[in-house]
Amino acid sequence: MKKYFLIPILTGLLFTVSCSEQLDRLPADSLVAASAFQTVGDLENGLVGALGVLNPDNIVAFGAIFTDNCRVGIDNGGQQLGLLNQQLNSATGDGGLWTNRYFVINQLNRVIVAAESITPLAGERSRYNDVLGRALALRAFYHLELLSFYGFNMLDGGSLGVIYQNFLVTNQTGERNTTAEVFAFIEADLAAAGALITSTDINYPTDDFITFTRARAALFSGNYASAASLAGSLISKYPLANATQYASMFGGDVDATEVIFKYDNVQGSNNSVAGNFIFTGTGGDFIEASSELFNAYDATDIRRDIIMIPSVSPGNTGDALTIAKYPANGDENYINDFKIMRVSEMYLVRAEAYARSTSPNFGGAAADIQSIRTIRGSSVATATYTSVAEAILDISNERRLELAFEGHRYLDIKRYRGILNVGITRDATDVGYLNNNFPSTVGAADARFTFPLPDAEVNANPEITQATGY
Repeated sequence: MKKYFLIPILTGLLFTVSCSEQLDRLPADSLVAASAFQTVGDLENGLVGALGVLNPDNIVAFGAIFTDNCRVGIDNGGQQLGLLNQQLNSATGDGGLWTNRYFVINQLNRVIVAAESITPLAGERSRYNDVLGRALALRAFYHLELLSFYGFNMLDGGSLGVIYQNFLVTNQTGERNTTAEVFAFIEADLAAAGALITSTDINYPTDDFITFTRARAALFSGNYASAASLAGSLISKYPLANATQYASMFGGDVDATEVIFKYDNVQGSNNSVAGNFIFTGTGGDFIEASSELFNAYDATDIRRDIIMIPSVSPGNTGDALTIAKYPANGDENYINDFKIMRVSEMYLVRAEAYARSTSPNFGGAAADIQSIRTIRGSSVATATYTSVAEAILDISNERRLELAFEGHRYLDIKRYRGILNVGITRDATDVGYLNNNFPSTVGAADARFTFPLPDAEVNANPEITQATGY
């Protein structure tokens, strides 16, 4: 069942004309699909253009600053205070995620629709199939992102999810699809993409991108047997990065041993992940890593001193914990590729799937967690799990360490709160750092564990249901 809605960014300029005929006129310089897309090369450029308007770092900033992974920085002059104060509202609280992802999806849909009218030349069929498959796979992935943040309950197929925009209508209204419908549409797009893609370029969707997305979707929807199987198929193909490779992966984007898909950041795209935390031009921290996160790492863990740099800052009270996972590269610009899919996450997905299965495999879950700890140099020994809650607590802790500042922490706490009965709890030393008094808790039942629809969307689409509490 198709649903329709307004995309505020596309329809925000409203005006009237004196004659209805004006609406049927096409300006001489107007660029429409028939003229914009005429060749396979045009489709490829359209795909690049869609990724060019993606804002991949808003999830990273929210997931870290809103939760317990960050504190105010010693050089803060008002930056990110809304997130530090855990403000999530329907005005600007979602950081533009809804509008940005649907704008990207709309651009992908233009490529998909335009492809229907293009016949590839001899020798172009593989390129044509790849670009169409990539667009379909990305459409599925970004809808899964939206469902994760805005959906009401991913374990309840009958609950309201998000609108699955697999069409090119931007001026009608309608209700959200159900969660089950969204997952079905995601799978349909992934299946279609899988029949088309042959490229192995990790800057774009590949067959492994499809498997990874399916594994995440299976975990989120409670299909734990499928999640474990899909994750295992990728674990068998990709090794975990050793200490040297791990340092190179986040230090200059040199190594991609365990990377399955990455956002290929380029100069001019304004997608500096580091810029969410530090002044990349003049230096200084307006957001720091929390001391709680720093202390959660074992002293021998190679991740700690790559992700964070502890240093006493002259002239300031406090000991800065600089977030360094996205450092300046050789050209001194902070243009880091964003590693969206790494095989280490598949170990964590499989561990969680094992633990939450009807017949839990606690031994398998513990083995997967220990695999990550061993390769990262941690001396922490994984205990034998005896309950789902015990396993999930340990898995949650390891996800925090392995995926820090990659956009997962908020969603992880949201997913586990029903099992652990805890929400966000910040350490007192971070709440009061530099004599501040930021909020310390978000309860497990708090409405802020579901994102609100933006006011512009609700105003333009009166048929859509806003999240409870906004």
